[in-house]
Amino acid sequence: MYSNRFGARVCTSLAALLLLFVATNRTPAQPPAAEASPDAAAPPSSPAEGTEAPESEGAQQEGDSKAPDEQSAEQQPPPPSDAPQDDDQSTHETEDDSAAVETADQGEKGDAPEQPPVTRQAVPWTSEIEAVSKARSPKNLEDLRLIQKQVRSVVEYARPATVGVQVGGSIGSAVIVSEDGLALTAGHVAMEPNKRVVFLFADGRRARGITLGVNSSIDSGMMKITDKGPWPYVPMAPAGSISPGDWVVGLGQPNGFFRDRAPPVRLGRVLFQDDSTLCTDVTLVGGDSGGPLFNLKGQVVGIHSRIGRRIVSNYHVPIDQYHTTWDRLAGGQMWGGGLGASEPARHRAFLGVAGNSLRGPCRLTQVYEGLAAARAGLKEGDIVTRFDGEEVESFSQFGLLVGSQKPGAKVKVEVERDGKRLEFEVRLGIASVDFPGAPPLESDS
Repeated sequence: MYSNRFGARVCTSLAALLLLFVATNRTPAQPPAAEASPDAAAPPSSPAEGTEAPESEGAQQEGDSKAPDEQSAEQQPPPPSDAPQDDDQSTHETEDDSAAVETADQGEKGDAPEQPPVTRQAVPWTSEIEAVSKARSPKNLEDLRLIQKQVRSVVEYARPATVGVQVGGSIGSAVIVSEDGLALTAGHVAMEPNKRVVFLFADGRRARGITLGVNSSIDSGMMKITDKGPWPYVPMAPAGSISPGDWVVGLGQPNGFFRDRAPPVRLGRVLFQDDSTLCTDVTLVGGDSGGPLFNLKGQVVGIHSRIGRRIVSNYHVPIDQYHTTWDRLAGGQMWGGGLGASEPARHRAFLGVAGNSLRGPCRLTQVYEGLAAARAGLKEGDIVTRFDGEEVESFSQFGLLVGSQKPGAKVKVEVERDGKRLEFEVRLGIASVDFPGAPPLESDS
């Protein structure tokens, strides 16, 4: 058992290292031709029409509506606008600079921009990559090459829409999700509505914009480019489309925007999810906050929120939250009582399933081979109706009920399958630090 687990981990690690090396050393793809408005920045200094050299990573935004003055390329970046480690939220400058940008009244729901389509295919998707992506780990070199090719496609497609942002004296990341410049970011990067933003593109362009809505309870936020588009953008994944064990690609601007560096690439897998939190082993550092997390189809599945206590446990706002609160965010509302996502406890009771996190009934979308639920006989597609005698109305509630038990406890689980009611006795396992589909630890067997 130990050798199998070790082999799977080595294979997965090789995949990550190989992909990281190749992806980060490629020349960044150029976004579709889309110039900022003439007054958005200083005249271009290079021969290319409509292109200006990016400002240095240390540039600060001035009090008027123009982009920041260009600083020396050697100047150090300002402190990253990123959530701190150990779950304490950062403090930021809160000067009121909303008066410098003309915006329409966003207080009414009717003024909020419509949510962009989520069904647009981003990058090619084949049955072969589908099969490899669902496996616990790559089985051979051919699998590694297939994942590498897919990640390259995702990175080429997504880099033009991944931007650095400056809000006041702080920096962070964001991702553009509509042609007219709507961008998703973390709540602590946006800070509050109607603050001026400078967007920094990987090809050197700058654009002006404003912050829109903020949900501080889960750390989600939205911004809007106010300069004339169109702008490069990427699609959001449909709600409920991410599961533990899925491969994900993280982009961002760690340690701030740098003139000669494209957004670095990190590869990992989903470890845990609930209604408000997505936990992955995609490594984050200061400045990544607000950056995008993609699936292997090139769709945004999450937004980087904060760094975990361990380098392999980092937290993102799931895309489902942006779907369900779109009107409030786009309408410029601010609500919530502080960052509420918490790290899943180690050695808690564990069932080994994934489900539709935001909508009832509690349908199992994945049952992981070799873990407690699969051993008991539960299957993908089962609808859980009762757990340990309590009625189950949603997958979120189901997760809380499982977490309230002790590892090793035997509980009754009732499900609906093909119109029939079935009951199973499940002996709960122990949650480890691995994604649910990983080979179990010796202590888990």
